[in-house]
Amino acid sequence: MEKPDAQLAQEAARGSKHAFGTLVERYQAPVIGHLIGILRTRDDAEELAQDAFLTAWQKLPALEKPEAFAAWLYRIAHNLALDRARKPRSVPLPSNVPEQACDAPPVDRTTELLAAVGRLSEPHREVIARKHFAGCSGQQIADHLGISAGTVRSRLSRAYDELRAMLKGEEE
Repeated sequence: MEKPDAQLAQEAARGSKHAFGTLVERYQAPVIGHLIGILRTRDDAEELAQDAFLTAWQKLPALEKPEAFAAWLYRIAHNLALDRARKPRSVPLPSNVPEQACDAPPVDRTTELLAAVGRLSEPHREVIARKHFAGCSGQQIADHLGISAGTVRSRLSRAYDELRAMLKGEEE
């Protein structure tokens, strides 16, 4: 039988690397998925997820409510992602870009979809990221965010409407 998060968090706070390793295994994929929704690249999301787990390990002894471990971890990851998003990054442009690259039709719409998700408001982007990138259920999202399941459904519905409108506008 699996130990609950609260018990693992308490054990990890007392220094159990095994307990923390179990929490990492349990939450690594969902946290990366959440971060992909914010950062839009898997490499950045994986790097920031490592930073989030390291921060969690360091601050775990100060966690007052071990039963809220998941929400606390997502908040750490989310804050790290927002900090990263606020910092401007320079990207070197290649000097030998073929002229045809701009005229080539898009092969798939993944890039457009991720860009559109990135333009959503914070609450809408967060529920979309948790639902589709982290694979959380509506109830899990509600629990992590401290909102009702109805609010999650409402935000998802509005987010889908906004995405449809954005993607339809880009087609035209």
